[in-house]
Amino acid sequence: MMPASQLFCADCLAVLSSLPAASFALIYLDPPFNTASRRVATNGHFDDALGSPTDYIHWMRPRLQAMHRLLSTEGSLFFHCDWRLSHHVRLLLDEVFEVERGEGQFVNEIIWRYGLGAARSSRHLPRKHDTIFWYARSRNYCFQPLREPPTPAMLNKYRHHDADGRRYMLSYGRRYYLKEGKLLSDVWDIPAISPTARERVGYPTQKPVALLERILTLASRPGDWVLDPFCGSGTTLVAAQQLGRRWVGIDINPDAVRLARQRLMDAAT
Repeated sequence: MMPASQLFCADCLAVLSSLPAASFALIYLDPPFNTASRRVATNGHFDDALGSPTDYIHWMRPRLQAMHRLLSTEGSLFFHCDWRLSHHVRLLLDEVFEVERGEGQFVNEIIWRYGLGAARSSRHLPRKHDTIFWYARSRNYCFQPLREPPTPAMLNKYRHHDADGRRYMLSYGRRYYLKEGKLLSDVWDIPAISPTARERVGYPTQKPVALLERILTLASRPGDWVLDPFCGSGTTLVAAQQLGRRWVGIDINPDAVRLARQRLMDAAT
C-alpha cells in the first residue's frame, strides 16, 4: 500500500491504474454532474460539461471499473449524483458491481436533503436533494450503524436532568432515561454550506465536512484508506484526516488541488 496519504493532479483514470488492488476501505466520488455548465470559481475555472448521458456513462465506466478493482472485500463505494443522471448511474453501478450475479451488493440509495439553493420554477417543484448510491464489494462490507442527534421533541420529552446531567422523563413516578436518538435512516438532513459560512472556500461543488464525516464513520474505521478520485476542494480528505483515516485524493483541476492542499495544511495546524 502507499506509504503515506497522497494528492494527485491528473485524470483519475491514469492514477487509479497505478494503485494497488483491494487497498481501499471506502471510495467516495462526487464527479461532474454534467450540468453542461462551465463556471468560474473563486479559485479558478470549473468544467461540468461532458456531453449526452450516453457520453457520460461511456466516460465513467472505465473509471468505475478501476475503482472497483481498488476496493477491499469489506470496501464500499459512495457515488454522489443528482436528478440529471442518477437513473443512468444506478444501472452502471449494478453492472460494474455485478449485482445480478451476486458478486457485489447495492446497500442504500441515500437522499441528502440540503435545504439551501435550487432556483424557483413555475414548471416543477424546487429541487432540494442529491442522491448518493452506496454499493459494497461483498456482503462483508464495513457497517457501523449511527444514530441521529435527539430531536427537539425528544429533548422536550426528556426534559429533566439528574445529578450527573443525564436527561430523563418521569412516568408514573419512574425515571426513563434518554439513551440516543433514532437510528440513522437513508434520508439525511444536512444543511448545504451557506454563502457566509467560514467553511466555504469558494469552490462551486464544495460539500459540507459533516456529510463526509458521516459517510466515513458509517463505512470505514480509523486507519483505513479512503479514496476520492474527484476530490475538488478536498472535503473528503479533510474529513478523513480529522477522523484518523489515510487518504488518496485526485483531481484534474490544478486550482482544486492547490485549494485542497491548502485546506489540509490549515486543518493540520
